[in-house]
Parts: sequence; structure tokens; C-alpha cells
Amino acid sequence: MSTCAHSWSMTGIRSGYLVVEGCYHCGARSSFFSTEPVAPVDEYREGAHFWEHLAGYQAVTFDLRCDSCGKTIDLSDMMGLMLSTCDDPGCEVGRLSLELGKKTSIYVALCADSSHAGGACVSDAGVKALTEYFNQRLHSRRRSIVVVPCKMCDRIDRCTGIVIADTGLTDFY
Repeated sequence: MSTCAHSWSMTGIRSGYLVVEGCYHCGARSSFFSTEPVAPVDEYREGAHFWEHLAGYQAVTFDLRCDSCGKTIDLSDMMGLMLSTCDDPGCEVGRLSLELGKKTSIYVALCADSSHAGGACVSDAGVKALTEYFNQRLHSRRRSIVVVPCKMCDRIDRCTGIVIADTGLTDFY
């Protein structure tokens, strides 16, 4: 067990696009991060799936590294971050937002398989480190940030929010 009071910094910063695709045959959703100069919008068949482009957002991905102990958190399972604007009491993220109030911002860590058919999402260690990272940089202790995995969203394709697009994490699109 680590006794380090981690001081996280971004490392391996990549700017690009969060691309969301859907299979019109079965309704599955998939996302990936692309560093191409223009977001890909190809339609293609892969096994039983007929993938089509649904959306593309400017986004940023990165890993976290502790400046004190050197520990690195691999966030390759995170395709992007979204500032949640959900207030739907039928959604776990919306309920959390209503419970925590306006002084807490909720960021949703988006994974590749938004249907979570395989059960995987952004790791618990990644979500914990992201929450620590954002809160260590807040100047006011009256505000806080909570990062949650996208599997907490009732329906990620209907989830409301703003995808974070810059490395300073201050510009939203």
C-alpha cells in the first residue's frame, strides 16, 4: 500500500477527436480516440456489425504521473472526458449531481465500449487518480470535482455534457 500523497501531472498528452460510431444493425455503440487531422467518418462492416459515424468531438487524452513517487496511471482505457450537465433523477450520474449540488462538478470518463457489453470501463484506479488530479488544482476548497466512469450513465448516448477539448481542460465543446 502506497503512503504517497500523490501530486499528479499529465503526461503523454494527445489532442484529437473522440469518434462515436453505432451499428445500425444491433444498436451497439463504440468510441475511439483519433489523432488524425480530421475526424474519421467512414462506414464499414466488421463481422455482424455495420458501423456508421454518429458523432465526433475535439478531445484530449493523457496519462497521469505522480511527481513525488513516479507512479504512472495508464489512462489508455479513457477515450475522453465530459463535464456532465445531467440532472435526470433516473440516471445515477444525474442523481449524484442533484445530491452533491452546484458546488460539485462531475466529469464522466468515457470508455471505448459505451454499451459496456464486455463489462469493461475506465479503471477504478484511473477514476480515483483523475478525481485527485482535478481537486489538487482547485483554489477554493468550497468547490470540488468528482470523476465517474461512463458505466454510471443510464444511457451514454443520451447523456448530456460537454466534451473537454484542451490540455488546460478549460475550453469545452
